[in-house]
Amino acid sequence: MRKLRTVKSVLAGILSGAMMFSAVSAMPAVTNAQELDANGYYCHDTFENGTDDWGGRGSASVSVGGTAYAGSKALTVSDRGSAWHGAQKALDSQTFKAGETFSFSAAVSGSGNMMLSLQYTDASGKTAYGHIANGQSSGDYTVLSNTDYQLPEGSGYILYVETEDGTASFSIDEVIIAKAGTQPDAPQSVNVIQGDFNGDERVDIFDLVLARKSLVSYTSGSATDTVMTVADIDCDGEFAVNDIVMLSKFILGKVREFPEPIVTTTTTTAPPVTTTTTSNADPSAYMASIRDKITVNVPQNVLKNAEGKIEHITYFSKKANRNKGANVWLPPGYDSSKKYPVFYVNHGYGGDESSMMNGMGVREIATNLIKSGEAEPMIIVFTNQYTDPNHEKQTGNGQADVPGYDNFVEDMPDSLMPYIESHYPVKTGRENTAVAGFSMGGRESLYIGMKCCDKVGYIGGGAPAPGIFPTRDQFMTHPGVMSKDDMRIDPPYSPYILMIAGGTNDTMVNDFPKQYSDLFTQHGTENIYISVPGGGHDSNTVIPLMYNFIRFIFKA
Repeated sequence: MRKLRTVKSVLAGILSGAMMFSAVSAMPAVTNAQELDANGYYCHDTFENGTDDWGGRGSASVSVGGTAYAGSKALTVSDRGSAWHGAQKALDSQTFKAGETFSFSAAVSGSGNMMLSLQYTDASGKTAYGHIANGQSSGDYTVLSNTDYQLPEGSGYILYVETEDGTASFSIDEVIIAKAGTQPDAPQSVNVIQGDFNGDERVDIFDLVLARKSLVSYTSGSATDTVMTVADIDCDGEFAVNDIVMLSKFILGKVREFPEPIVTTTTTTAPPVTTTTTSNADPSAYMASIRDKITVNVPQNVLKNAEGKIEHITYFSKKANRNKGANVWLPPGYDSSKKYPVFYVNHGYGGDESSMMNGMGVREIATNLIKSGEAEPMIIVFTNQYTDPNHEKQTGNGQADVPGYDNFVEDMPDSLMPYIESHYPVKTGRENTAVAGFSMGGRESLYIGMKCCDKVGYIGGGAPAPGIFPTRDQFMTHPGVMSKDDMRIDPPYSPYILMIAGGTNDTMVNDFPKQYSDLFTQHGTENIYISVPGGGHDSNTVIPLMYNFIRFIFKA
């Protein structure tokens, strides 16, 4: 049985697309036809006795050693001059033919989005590229797997591993090509303990010494085998000085336990199970029926002990023309044979798919309300809204970044929702789809609710930022994405819930949340406005919105 020092494995789906570069380095070619072994494998590269015919790609070089996923050795890829520089291996032309389907998997350890890809010559004689699988790594091993990948029309297939961005070194182990449908062997997990840097299953002064050395290597970029489940002691998603401080306090007896890490599990490409239901509920009547149940007094017990599981996914954004990330929360008691409605949560300006997962009460409220029966079991998708074809990351110039946020009105229905519906057992249709967010995420949620009213039936905005209609605030002039007269959602797509929250002490967006609510009301669109006494541009305003919203969505 194979062993590793991580509990994370990602089985990622097929991604199609073109790469801009071709391989430069020559490499050994496999010339003998390969036959299935007893395990059903055509190829099983363990790197225990050498490079197994893998070579460098671009300027990259390969060597055997490092930290292994299984056994004692792995293939280390270093000296990378670009993200596409990695490791590659030519596939036997007598075995791997166009149109045939195989199972591909590889264990990789690096930083960021790791990609298992294919280079080949297409029918016209041009070099072409295809993506087999991808997955996130933070120094721990991640299994990239696609159990049913059909080789595209062409010849001269080359399997390679690269990264989406960056040039840090990475490791590869346990590369398996097998008959279609073959699942990678499930590894046996070694007990992983936060702070146990030397792996002796205890935390003591020896770990502190090693932790300090590891942090130097990690921050300099020379470490390729940092296991975040061990190093990220304070569970903030980073390995930094704060982790060393907490480890010291633990060894000195000043703290007795470390924070609980977020559970991360596998993402698979199992056949999708979807269902579309039809609701005949009168949206106005439903909102009227819950209006007197809305409260700003959130019970403290619903803000404790988030449960469920988080899966990080990567999908291809048509609008951005690149891969984007999201976090998917699976509720307590999640059962892949059942079907769930979906709630999309949008972050504020400057954030990403992790920003709303902590501090805003979303996971905690959903956990406790679902367990108590007060909310419907649901899947929650924490989005990364910024969708700019020209910039992967926000520039920091608010005026220039706003269009990238507004583009999410296309990215969510055209790319993210189809990915979720094809990878998770979800119910489809507007009666099974909700969207809400904070600040810029609240603004975009309202915008999406209006523009995609045929797809989204439940809409929420916590302290939504200005700019849907033309206006000016203390920071900038907003050209707007629609006129005030267009601030409406007309039948037959009236929302089941349209809920907006504004804090009385919010000096960031001031009274714009109430302006949005008033415009909806003027144009005959039923909505619920929550005025939060003393609420600022923060969680004090967002938590009441999320508590009331999560309680009543998917029940009309």
